[in-house]
Amino acid sequence: MTLFRIVRWAPALASLALLAACLGPMPPRDGRPTVPVVPPVVTPEPPLPPVEAPRAEGPRVGVLWIPGPRVDALTSAEYLAQRSSWRVTAVFPDKFFSEHERGRRAKTLFQALVSSKQVDVVLTLPHRPMMPLLMDTENARLSESTVEARPPRFARPEDVLEQLDLARAAHRRRWRVSPTGLALPWDVVVGPELSLVSRFKLRWAVLPASAAAQVLEDTRLPVVRPARLPVGTAARKAWFRSTLEPLVKSSGTYGPLQVEALEDVAALDALAGPGRVQWVPVGELLTEDPLPACLERVPPTAPDLSPWIGEPEENRAWELLGLARQAIADYENSGNAGMNALDLAKKEIHAAEDGRVFFELGSEGNADRGGDVRREFLATLNQVYRLMERPLPPEVRQGFARGASAGHGETEPDGSFERDGAVLRWRDARSDDRGPGDYFYPTGSHPAGSWDLRAFEVRPNAGAITFYYEFTALTNPGRAPGGFSLPLVDTYIDINRSSGAGAQDLLTGRPGLVEATDAWEYALTIDGWGARLVRSALGEAPKLLATLAVKRAGPGAFAVDVPAGALRGSPEAWSFGVAVMGRGADGRPLPVAVDPAPAAFGGAAPERAAPPYIDLLTPPGVSQRRTLGVYKFGQDVTLPFVRAE
Repeated sequence: MTLFRIVRWAPALASLALLAACLGPMPPRDGRPTVPVVPPVVTPEPPLPPVEAPRAEGPRVGVLWIPGPRVDALTSAEYLAQRSSWRVTAVFPDKFFSEHERGRRAKTLFQALVSSKQVDVVLTLPHRPMMPLLMDTENARLSESTVEARPPRFARPEDVLEQLDLARAAHRRRWRVSPTGLALPWDVVVGPELSLVSRFKLRWAVLPASAAAQVLEDTRLPVVRPARLPVGTAARKAWFRSTLEPLVKSSGTYGPLQVEALEDVAALDALAGPGRVQWVPVGELLTEDPLPACLERVPPTAPDLSPWIGEPEENRAWELLGLARQAIADYENSGNAGMNALDLAKKEIHAAEDGRVFFELGSEGNADRGGDVRREFLATLNQVYRLMERPLPPEVRQGFARGASAGHGETEPDGSFERDGAVLRWRDARSDDRGPGDYFYPTGSHPAGSWDLRAFEVRPNAGAITFYYEFTALTNPGRAPGGFSLPLVDTYIDINRSSGAGAQDLLTGRPGLVEATDAWEYALTIDGWGARLVRSALGEAPKLLATLAVKRAGPGAFAVDVPAGALRGSPEAWSFGVAVMGRGADGRPLPVAVDPAPAAFGGAAPERAAPPYIDLLTPPGVSQRRTLGVYKFGQDVTLPFVRAE
């Protein structure tokens, strides 16, 4: 066939091939059958059954571990990691995990234990709010102890919801799981608060322990009191024989059982026989339906709310809290609220809603802490208004002293002078380390009274004069060689009481001056790294005379020995001006800003240079608040002096 013919017939041949493909195979010739090609059949293998971790047989005990004060976080985490069959529920106390290396390692290891479901962490509320009263102070009518006097009504259930939400979010960030149980603050249950708790998918709540495991009847979710493990080896063995040993034989369920140390579980495990008891989280028992029979059913009883409401200062705190909370609501609804400022103001109001505030203000609280609590509470409310750029109302300025003249709170008690032989002693007002009354501490953890001067003494000795300073609290986070690192103290010494004989300006970097009759010739500036003795004369710059050692002189005190020859005259004739500041990392005074920071006090008036003085030694009749508060009107601070009477 020629090429021309192939090309001519190619389309017809292609169509014929397509038709044959559509019709299928041709029938066999001569009647011979074709052998079909059958594809291989693949038989699927049956799926493998799921592999389950081996689980111990026998009785179950729900464990609630609340670490005691001597329990170490890292040691406990390592101890639990070595016992993978144990599963426990934990309530971690405040500051259980330190900020040091061991604390960070413990936190990381516990995160792994939570991830493997070996540890279930209970949700705790950092401010320990009195939830029934935050929802409505009229709930005080339900108190077991009658509350006759009640404050103006405070009803903010939304604040309870916000605190629960913030706490749950923090829990998720730390442990990467949602909590299932809540530790109820203050051993108080009224009932309405549980409806708010259940909104966050919290399935049970726990109260402090009792002699036997109990569950409250007729509550929206299970509220339990764990059984308390007896103290002492003999008592625990007796408890085991009467309570757990029958359980081991019957393979029953018991709990929750509260322990302080994981070694307590190990001791019970040894008594029962290693591996015979399943140690399980509390939630595993409390989410069963019905609840385990081991739980004693008890009816709810009326709580005693009187420690938080009813007394004059408690009711005044509720009243002031209500004013600040309403100011936040007005700001939020104003249409021009800054979201960041609003969020910060709400965080401050939650801190003011701390149940410890109201408890300490009542007669059940620590009377020695009353001044601290009042000042911190008022400083927190002050910060709420400052964040919203709203003026502080007169009621908050009055604080707890109704009808007082200007002031941030209570009346300052006067300092006093005492003579003990040759020793000269001045005492300072307690809890006044707030500058003009509205300063507050830098951010971070600082014990109350860290800058609170309580006493100043001058002790003449043979060959030396000892300057002694006593504080409410004296800590050393900066690891200074002198044993303290937070305060920086200046002491100005006027040896002759002659007008104009010394310097009136304070040391470099210290704003303010002294009266002409208090012009100083010597100054002693002290921190945890040592003391510097400076001399000044009229018309001359201060001159460094000596660098001296500082030494701890008790739990809250330090002292400096100055050679007697370095000073002229007798302390009996001298006058002293003492100013306490915070010490910065560079050795200079810690500044005071509008908002607190790790390296700054807070509470300064906007657009004013706030003096860095946190506490002053003042003579009787002189107010520290007024002495330092003049800066708000553009005036210089004049440092007061004390002298032997």
